[in-house]
Amino acid sequence: MSDTSEERIVHDALRFDWWGKARSRLWSKRPEGMEKVPPAALLIGTFFYTGLSPVSSGTVGSIAAAALYYFLHGLQNPVALAIACIVVLVAGIWSGGVIERTLKIQDPGIVVIDEVLGQWIALFTIHYAGNLTYIFLAFLFFRIFDVIKVPPARFFDRKEGGVGIMLDDAVVGIYALIAAHLAMLLF
Repeated sequence: MSDTSEERIVHDALRFDWWGKARSRLWSKRPEGMEKVPPAALLIGTFFYTGLSPVSSGTVGSIAAAALYYFLHGLQNPVALAIACIVVLVAGIWSGGVIERTLKIQDPGIVVIDEVLGQWIALFTIHYAGNLTYIFLAFLFFRIFDVIKVPPARFFDRKEGGVGIMLDDAVVGIYALIAAHLAMLLF
């Protein structure tokens, strides 16, 4: 890594509006123009309207994903979870893109289908399937990494459209997957 790229990463981290991003996600009002969003896109993008929570919509979406994983035992099968992740990725790219274009807001806070994808990626495991400690650690690490957006997640976070909405949380899910597995191995 050259000095130029290291300086750019530091500059980007300092320039990024961490407080603004967190504030918009912690306590948000419904964006104007929601009535123009096609109902199917709204249902999918908000993950059955969990994204309409006025408080911490991303966390609510992540909790919903973790709860589904725990209670729908079929999702604890790695093959079934991988298929579910692919379906959510495709549906999220479409619905997130539609909502973003309709509302004219990049990565609107009401779109939480990306949190579902990232959380399910973080929960992808063979050894700890259904283990509540692992589920809690995967949730915790996913939320931490989702806030700090370690590169390359930040790169995708800045991209417009459904692909950018979905891929930053997919990358964050991979970070959380690794961290949760390491935590389970070490403790």
